[in-house]
Order: sequence, then C-alpha cells, then structure tokens
Amino acid sequence: MTTSPGSAGPGLYLGPRLDLAQLSSEFSNRGHVVIPRFLDDAFAARLYERLLSWSEWALVTRIQGEHRTFDAAGMDALDPARRAAFDELVAAEARNGFQYLYERYPLFDHGRAGRLTDPVLAEAFAMLGHDSFLDFAREVTGVPQIRLADGQVTRYRRGHFLTLHDDHAEEMQRVAAYVLNLTPEWAADFGGQLQFADAQGRVQSVVTPSFNTLTVFAVPSPHLVSSVAPFVDRGRYAITGWFRTG
Repeated sequence: MTTSPGSAGPGLYLGPRLDLAQLSSEFSNRGHVVIPRFLDDAFAARLYERLLSWSEWALVTRIQGEHRTFDAAGMDALDPARRAAFDELVAAEARNGFQYLYERYPLFDHGRAGRLTDPVLAEAFAMLGHDSFLDFAREVTGVPQIRLADGQVTRYRRGHFLTLHDDHAEEMQRVAAYVLNLTPEWAADFGGQLQFADAQGRVQSVVTPSFNTLTVFAVPSPHLVSSVAPFVDRGRYAITGWFRTG
C-alpha cells in the first residue's frame, strides 16, 4: 500500500513515495524505521527556523532520583561554581542509573490546554492529532488501536544526553516512539545520535540526526541518545513523543 497525494494533514506530506506496506514490514522485522523527508519541505524549514529563535526552553534532568525542571536561560546564567556543582549532581545520577539532560518545550501539553499562541508550533500540534498522522502510525506499527500521539519539542546542546532505557510506562499505554529530527547538516561526530541496543546493552544500530527525517520505533526498545560533543556550538532540534492506545 502506498499513500495517496490527498492524505496530507497540517504540514504533513504522505505521498505515493511512502510505501506503508514496506515500512510496516521493516518495522515488524527490525523494530524501527527511518523515513527521510517526512514533512512538507517548506513546513519543516519554517518549523526549524521557528525553533532557532524559540526561547521558552526548560532544562530537564534527574537529581537524587527525582525528575527536575529548570529554566534553561537561568541555568545558562549561573556562575561557574554553581554550574559545576549542578553538573556534578547530574553526573552522579548518571553513574548510578538512568539519567538525562536536555531542553524541552511541552508542545502536546500546551496545545491540549489551549496555551499555544505561536502559529508554527500550533500547526505542529495540529499535525500530531491529524487523522493522516495517526493512520500512518497505525499502518506502520500494525496497531489499529492507536488513539493519540503526544509530543514535545527537544533541544540537545553540548553535554546533553539520554542514557539507556526502553520507554516502557504501563500507565501511558505506549505502542511506539517517534523522533522527528529538524536540524540540517548534523554530523555523526557531533554526537546526539539515537542508538538502539540489544538486551545486554550493546549498540546494534545508530541513527544520525538528519533534517526532516522521522524515526519510529517499537516500545519497549532499549535505546539512548549519545552525548553531544563539547565542541558543538548549536542545538539538535526534534519533535519527540509516543503513539499511544490511551
């Protein structure tokens, strides 16, 4: 089955070049698929440009076993001694178990609450709930019970990372995760790569971020995002979330 030209939603292009039957087979066999040029090119470029100037970022991490949220701009303004102390708390958590450090904007939560005033981000939120996007997910994953797609905008900068985990959360009813990368010209040696691992934690497959490329993978799937290299002077932008049955 290929999609028809009339199946586009807000900013979304699902044309004949997308062979959903082939993607479904690949997803079933490998547990993930990587799809270049998923969005309409013009909308993807507009979304990327909007994110470059976006300022409402929260820095998220875990400290002493609890999720913590900080104002990203405020954290950038910390004096070196206080920032070093914070970084050590982050590192200590990573040494002892699951950890992450990156910036986010809660697109789905704000959209659902009617708090999205930016027209570009509002269009991105509308895409998440559009029939064409959800039908695409149902077809590729083989799960017709998918009811919604949530999502956040993420920005990974130097030193940001996400350690090995599998995304399983029983109460969230997640079927699959997705990552829509929006950063052009991101090199492999920049880090920030999505890496899939086996049950022993050994990396089996790596996805280097590529502009307007969607990755969909089954939940649970062991994966991580490698640390962004210290010499990188820009952000790695993406919309990430989960396809859910409830």
